[in-house]
Order: sequence, then C-alpha cells, then structure tokens
Amino acid sequence: MDLLARLRQFSKDRLPLILGIYIILQPVLDVLTALGANAGYSLTAGTIVRALFMALCFLYVVLVCRFPGRKWCLIALGALVGYLVLFLLWMFSLGGLSLCLENIKELVKVYFAPFVVIFLYAVYREYGMFVTTRAIAVAGAIYAGVILIAYLTNTSNVSYGNSGYGYNGWFYAANEVSCIIALTAPVTIYFFLKLLFSITRKTWWKAVVSAFVLVSVIFSANFIGTKIVFGITLLYCAAGLIWSLVHFCQTRSREHLLWLLAFAVLTVAIFFRYFSSPLRSYVDDIYIGMIQEDPELVFVSWGEEIQKASNGTWLRALIEDNEVIKRIDQILSRRLLSASPSVQVFTEAALPGKLLGIGYADVASYGRSVEFMIEIDPLSILVRQGILGFVLYYIPYIAFILYAIVQFFRHPFRRMASLKYCSYLYSTLAAFGISAIAGHALVSPAVSTFILVISFRLWALTREQNRQFSIQS
Repeated sequence: MDLLARLRQFSKDRLPLILGIYIILQPVLDVLTALGANAGYSLTAGTIVRALFMALCFLYVVLVCRFPGRKWCLIALGALVGYLVLFLLWMFSLGGLSLCLENIKELVKVYFAPFVVIFLYAVYREYGMFVTTRAIAVAGAIYAGVILIAYLTNTSNVSYGNSGYGYNGWFYAANEVSCIIALTAPVTIYFFLKLLFSITRKTWWKAVVSAFVLVSVIFSANFIGTKIVFGITLLYCAAGLIWSLVHFCQTRSREHLLWLLAFAVLTVAIFFRYFSSPLRSYVDDIYIGMIQEDPELVFVSWGEEIQKASNGTWLRALIEDNEVIKRIDQILSRRLLSASPSVQVFTEAALPGKLLGIGYADVASYGRSVEFMIEIDPLSILVRQGILGFVLYYIPYIAFILYAIVQFFRHPFRRMASLKYCSYLYSTLAAFGISAIAGHALVSPAVSTFILVISFRLWALTREQNRQFSIQS
C-alpha cells in the first residue's frame, strides 16, 4: 500500500510534466528511429519507447489509478485484451506460433491508440490533467523546424526515393511526418502567433523563435512533397483569415487586426510558395499523369507484385470496369488497388475470419499475399482485425467525431468565439479525414499520438465550455 500511495502521489505531482516532455520528445524519437531504420536495425527507438509507453499506460490504469467510474476503463481494457487473445488463437489455428509472432509486431503498433486513450481518459478523470497546448505546439514546431534545417544544411532525406520529389528532413517516413505536421500545424500556428503578439522589449527573442517556427511551417507545407500537409495547413490559414476578418469587423480591435494580418501573410505565403515547390513538381509530373492514365506511370505505380496478387480479385475488377471507382482509386494514389488482395481474402474467409480478421502476414490457405499495405484506416482495421475488432476500435472513434460535431452545433457562435477551440476542432476533424481517406494514421503510433492528445484536448475544452455556458445561462 505504501508503494501504491507513493506512485499515486508521484503521478499527481509529476505526470503533467512527464506527459509534456514525452510529447515534446516525439520528433527526437522519430529522428532516432530514422537513424536506426536506415542502419538496418529491426528494433528502433520509436518501436521500443512507444511499446514501453503503451505497457506503462496499461499498468497505470490497472494498478495505480483510482477514480469513480474506473470500472469502465477496466471493462474497455478487458474487452480489448479479450479480443486480442481470440485473434491470436485464430492466428495460431491458421499458422501456429510463428504466425502469431509475426502478427504481434503489428498488433503492438495498431493497438497503441486504444490503450493510450484509455490512459489519457483515466488521468483526466483522476487529476483533470491533459497534454498542454504548449507541449503540442512545441512538438509541432520541432518537426517543422527539422524539415527546414535539414534542407538548409543539405542533409535532408528525400521523401520519395522512387520519384525524388520532396524533403522529409531527418525523419524516415514522409507520409507520417506529413500527417503529424498537418495535425499539429493549427495548434502550432495558433500558439506561436499568440506568443508573437505578446512580446515586449525584454522578450524580443520570442519574436525570433515565433518567426522561425512559422517560416518552418510554411516551408514544410510545400517541401515535404505531400498533398495532405499542404492542403490542411493552407485551409486552416484561410479559415483563420476568415475568422479574424469577421471578428475584426465586429470589434475593430487591434488584437483581431493582428490576427487578420498574420493569417493573411501565412495564407499568401503558403499558396504562392507552392508554385516553386517539390509538391508542384510532383503534382505536375506524377500525380496528374496518373489521373490521366499515362501508360508508363500506370505500369510503374501498379508494380509487378501487386498486379500478381490482385489478379482475379473483385475489387480490381471493379476498379477496371467502373470509371467512378477507377477515378477514386487514382485520386487516392492506388490505395484501393493495393488493398484488393487482402479485401478478397477477407470476403472469402469463413465466419471466424470475418469476425476476427485476416491479420498482417501471409498464410498458405489464403492463396494470395495480404502483406501489401492497406492505408485507409477503417478498411484496414475491418479487414485485418475483423468485424469485432472494427466495432471495438473504430466505432468509438466515429462516435467521438459525431459527438464533437453535435457539440459544436449546439452552441456554434459561442464555440466560434474561441480561436483555440476552433483550432483544436479543425485538427480533430482533419485527423479523422486523414484516417478515413489517406489512412495510416490511427494505426501508426507516431501519428496516433498526436491524434489522441489533440482530440482529447478538444474533448476537455468542450467540457470546460459547457460548464461555462451552464453557469452563464
């Protein structure tokens, strides 16, 4: 009991600091991960640290935390663990212990998000703690800053080695860092603009830091070379411009004039930087060619292995025969095609396979390879984790998004009065869009870390506002 009491007191005193440091160190962790991956190590810093963090989150909820309603956290953990046991038993029946071990590596990454969100909920309910805006903004600033510094020092990795377009700094996966910067950009821009507007003669250095961060965000939006970070960042700045214009017209205050000018500069800078960026080169040379069905580009994008694995699948036939589906597949950078072998195996699976999923590794009985990435999160979770896994994993996420939308429309004008709230709502909805369309977001620990802390912060802000609205009424 003494040990438990000390752990609880330590958590109460130090957990906010620990969580803040953990979030701020995410870009450092991803740089170390890239070094390990490029050196050929199978276990990287990111894999080890995030798996350890996930385990500690589980142990904290089970052994340490105490608050009214804790039983619901234990029920949720029990449901997840129970499902995972059934899933591994199903994999064992298909391919023995070796197949189980192959799937466990992916399960740790995929189920990072649900275990961590239960931990965040428990910490909030027990102590009222959450990851601060400062921590999220600083982490986003470091990610964007690394992209710019690596480019300026000519030490950046190329985002896509096969095409040579874009720069992803010292990170390993361009898609992941693009998603992270896209999700953190609204919070980062909001925080550092607010910091910029509060400087004095004694704190002039904050202006230098803020300017560097904002320039880094502008640069990253165009030079990583992905459409996601460009579109989400530009749209946020344009929305911020409209928000500040409306509020300036209402109040004519100096504060809203500063926001208006700042968002105008950011919007113009991001938009016009596009015309001399790797992103434009990629769109003009590769992406448009794919949509226009350039024969050489189509052949390269399909690849010999995926053509063989997808041959005879109903989804590939649908893509080839239906012009609408073909166009959607092209816009999604062939994500439907790459998913077609796994979707075929899932639809042909017996009832246990449909309920529990087909997993992540090849099995002789499948008849075709299922190891091609399914990037669209809901489709990936449904196919690989089955109907039960989808219900436990993705349905709660959809429910939260619906909750956020409903809560916004209950008090739309009051909600819109807070740029902080609007920034978190925008990031949360953008995260859902990335997950449902581009994918590889919730199932990636690096990306899902920021989806969770941003979405959870929105939930906390919504609850705080609801309490204020109740008092005012």
